[in-house]
Amino acid sequence: MSNKKPLLIQSDFDNTITIGNVSEQIHDEFGPSDWDSIYKNYRLGKISVEESNIYSFRYLNYSETELDKFVQKNVQFRSGFLEFYNYIQDQKIDYKIVSSGVDFYIKSSLKTLGIDSDNLSLHSGSSEFVNDGIEIKYFDPQGKVIRSEFKNNYTQYHKKQYSKIIYFGDSLTDLRSSLSSDYVFATGKLHDYYIKNRMKCIKFDDYNDMITKINEILF
Repeated sequence: MSNKKPLLIQSDFDNTITIGNVSEQIHDEFGPSDWDSIYKNYRLGKISVEESNIYSFRYLNYSETELDKFVQKNVQFRSGFLEFYNYIQDQKIDYKIVSSGVDFYIKSSLKTLGIDSDNLSLHSGSSEFVNDGIEIKYFDPQGKVIRSEFKNNYTQYHKKQYSKIIYFGDSLTDLRSSLSSDYVFATGKLHDYYIKNRMKCIKFDDYNDMITKINEILF
């Protein structure tokens, strides 16, 4: 008899729960001066998404208060997300946000919806505000520092704990995690990839009918 839990919903954050990428919005507003170069190297595949955040936040010399104000003023969520989140909490479905983004802005964003991140399973880059910027580190489920494949590390860990995984994602950084999952809800470039390769996924642009879709899987 398996000791695995029945079901997990693992979700990306930027442009999956939100409209747009909050990290990119921060950098477009505050820099640093070499942000365009860092972003270009990421888009060309020369550095990982985790490394892009490590480099770009390192000399972003603004206070957490300043950045929080910007995030809370500008973040936009996909329609229906709060209702979806409250429903899965009421149904006691395990839900984890696993993001290669950074904890401080994810927590600040969720706060605008009244979601207390202390009551949420959140795994992302860990931030420390220092004198000349923000130090970002990524830890795998065993606590080892890593610089790539953060989301997939957690998916593989979760596969040992859960019988089924439902995955929500939007980009190619979600691809490996999604391929290891049992059901895939995709938008953006992740959805484009699945369609191009004639692979099965469930498209979403908002969360307004996601409760129905989840119930179709469960029941």
